[in-house]
Amino acid sequence: MNSNQYNETFPDKIDMDKDIQRRPSRSLFGLIIGDLFGHQKISLLLLVMIIISAGAVLITTQQVRKQLFEREQLLLEQDVLESEWRNLVIEENVLADPKRVEERAKNQLGMSYVTPQNETVIVIKSK
Repeated sequence: MNSNQYNETFPDKIDMDKDIQRRPSRSLFGLIIGDLFGHQKISLLLLVMIIISAGAVLITTQQVRKQLFEREQLLLEQDVLESEWRNLVIEENVLADPKRVEERAKNQLGMSYVTPQNETVIVIKSK
């Protein structure tokens, strides 16, 4: 079968071959983008919204992690401050013990209880 017989037998095939040769070849990505902008505007809008939503989820997750880290730091600081406060309360109770105060008054300051012999009364007359 020669080429003329083939062309006469399958005329549509020749027209298709010529159409393919005339059309500029476009990539699959270009065809998809062209279809999205031409016919699938709602799908494109949904795709953009999904991407924006994913970005918002990433940002929110990052902020939550940062705040959880800060919370843990503050809880550790709170524990340290509570421990220091308990130590200060214990120290205050030890220093304010009446027996300790009386002993220091006698030994360091030379103080004693008031007796009638060493009592001095000062009277202030008002006008």
